[in-house]
Amino acid sequence: MLKLFLNTTDNFLCYSIKKTFTKTENRYKKANLQIDLSKELKKFQDKPLGCVIGIDSTFETKIKLKIKFILGLFFVVVPLVIFSLFSYLAGISVTYGVVATLGVAWLVASRFDELSKRYVQTRMLEFQH
Repeated sequence: MLKLFLNTTDNFLCYSIKKTFTKTENRYKKANLQIDLSKELKKFQDKPLGCVIGIDSTFETKIKLKIKFILGLFFVVVPLVIFSLFSYLAGISVTYGVVATLGVAWLVASRFDELSKRYVQTRMLEFQH
């Protein structure tokens, strides 16, 4: 069951990372804004969730905020609602819902670093060819 959950979340996260990068890149290209994509990818790989508004580039900030929104919505808010509803219906403490949500968020965050590195490596290979 855990393996199925991890595979499903890995696929979702990979798709979300790729889609977010692609959309943001395309917006920059349409607006004729210049970015050093390999540099941006490297910074993303080094700290995929770390973001300092004002210090990081606008591109990096946009990417990371969008990804954080996706992670927060799908892996914190939705599980919290589902687990809390389950707790309520089962007649157990809502604390179970909070703990289960923290477990899901921890699993996803631990996988996110690895998936970010894989995505960057794949994109860097595209630049080499």
